[in-house]
Amino acid sequence: MVDVRLVPLTVAHVPDLLAAMADPEVLRFTRTPHVVTEEWLRGWLAGFDGHDRFGWAVVDPAGAFLGYAVTGPVDHEGAEAELGYAVAPAARGRGVATAGLLAMARWAFHEAGLLRVTALVSTGNPASSAVARRAGFTREGVLRSVHHRDDVRVDLECWSLLPSELPAT
Repeated sequence: MVDVRLVPLTVAHVPDLLAAMADPEVLRFTRTPHVVTEEWLRGWLAGFDGHDRFGWAVVDPAGAFLGYAVTGPVDHEGAEAELGYAVAPAARGRGVATAGLLAMARWAFHEAGLLRVTALVSTGNPASSAVARRAGFTREGVLRSVHHRDDVRVDLECWSLLPSELPAT
């Protein structure tokens, strides 16, 4: 598997994030606005407070930006969170998404003490479903007509992983 690191997202990542979030596939399958501005992006970054939401740049061992990985709001009482990821176009097809998702799951179980993580994947995104499957997640079913962005509603596959299911490193 490809070697990736998760490093906290900061304003230093704004140029890389702007480029990644301009990609039509990232826009199609994430909750980012249709046009990502630097102002919006700085506000989005400010939302990763290190308590209820976390965000990382996915980088290679040399520190090159490959994509980003984020949590939805962490349910501290229920010990669970949604994990999300996007890979920059130039880094696709190399296992970056799977490695990043596994790194987030390890963080969730070993550092954050969570007991369940989910990945919500558009039914129109089989590549992302394959990522969840390769990372050991179990497909639980389809959430119908989930609010995505603006007036758009989509069907999402729900994939989950429990600590005992985390693949060995």
